[in-house]
Amino acid sequence: MGNTVGSANANFCNFFLKEEDAYILGLWCANGYWWSSSIGLSNVDSDLILKFKKFLKRFFPEERIKFNRDHLFVNSRPLLREFISAKKKLENLKNPEIIRAYFAGRFDGDGSIDKNLRNDCRMVYSRKNEVEIDKKLLEKIGIANTKIYYYKSAKTFCLYISRFEADNFLRKILPYSSKLQKLAFAPRRDLVSHKWVRET
Repeated sequence: MGNTVGSANANFCNFFLKEEDAYILGLWCANGYWWSSSIGLSNVDSDLILKFKKFLKRFFPEERIKFNRDHLFVNSRPLLREFISAKKKLENLKNPEIIRAYFAGRFDGDGSIDKNLRNDCRMVYSRKNEVEIDKKLLEKIGIANTKIYYYKSAKTFCLYISRFEADNFLRKILPYSSKLQKLAFAPRRDLVSHKWVRET
């Protein structure tokens, strides 16, 4: 087995270097939870749960990974520290591909768009500082026409991407997004085609 979390020289998370890890970080930022020494993911989408489990299996034997209803988690303070540390440094992200992969995870975890794949493209947040950081990160990949709304009754923030930039945003995250790849072969022709997916 490779490096295990907690070993003296383990470099177990490459959140800012590898697209697949950046995706997991985005997914966890959207749907993750933690307490004490445990870290996990809560989602009703079994594909996303399996993605997170695949990530955890790089560091832990399967018997250490626990599943309870829609919650997948593992007890590991070192891994928890890695996720929290990376989350605090998100504003330092510069690599466009890493940012795209991160947003794919964010969108898969807590994003949505109208069935016309243009209107109401948004991601949901519980903290103001997180949505503000992500708004600036979107600018780094050329998505500047965005707005933040606060819904007092739900106590949530939403980051909306203009319908004029939704297509551009979806194209940028499609190579990494499980949610969009499920839709990619059926949506409007101007969003994506089989040929476009193969070439990306």
